[in-house]
Amino acid sequence: MFSRRLIVFLIIFYFIVGTTGAFAGRPLVIDDAPPVGPGQLELELGLSHSLPNEGGREQRWPVMAWTYGLGKGWEVGLSVHRVNSDLKGDPPGKGFEDLHLATKYNFLGEGVYLPALAFSVDVKIPTANRHKGLSTGRADENLLLIATKRFSAVALDLNAGYLIASSPPEEKLKNRFSTGLALRWELDKQWGLVGELHGQSRKVRGERNEANFQVGVKYLLADPLVFDAAVGRSLRPSGTSIQATLGLTWTFALF
Repeated sequence: MFSRRLIVFLIIFYFIVGTTGAFAGRPLVIDDAPPVGPGQLELELGLSHSLPNEGGREQRWPVMAWTYGLGKGWEVGLSVHRVNSDLKGDPPGKGFEDLHLATKYNFLGEGVYLPALAFSVDVKIPTANRHKGLSTGRADENLLLIATKRFSAVALDLNAGYLIASSPPEEKLKNRFSTGLALRWELDKQWGLVGELHGQSRKVRGERNEANFQVGVKYLLADPLVFDAAVGRSLRPSGTSIQATLGLTWTFALF
């Protein structure tokens, strides 16, 4: 049963998308301000494999996202992934996690000195099996402010977010702040380099804040199909000792 808070945020979501128009471009976690073009559909398919410092492994396959450009400066989308984890100290987990519904609106175009600015709302819908440890059984809302500035072949993306966690009483999950910076460098018409730093505040009291980095490449296989690959790790003693990801992004005109 949806909480009152979720209903309020769905109303906000409606007015955001209804009065005008979030997914990071693979392989980045950090999002950029420009949305998918009007009438364009962007499909993402990926795989990630990580080895936590505490031991065990976690694999996500498939990682899927669909994003559609509804109008100028406005996109909507959904994403979901399947996890297969065997973490030390936790029971094994296997199956699809919760579905995410999102929208992004680019409310300020890039100027000579000012960056492009966008705002996104991501609502996690509790569709996964809580008894298998795949969901909290509650809806979360993530609010994100995005800034993007280009300098010739280089683009910088800055994110600042706030996750409102609807926690089950026994888990005592905290609301979380997040921030991150990404760099995208277009080497030529086919090759690009990407890198990012991002972090989040602790999930529960007593845990450590998270900080991670990732570097990778993007390659235009054939317009409009893009291949990506990246590796990264945690910058703190807890977290991921190493993570690798690869995937494909296909963007085309739906109408």
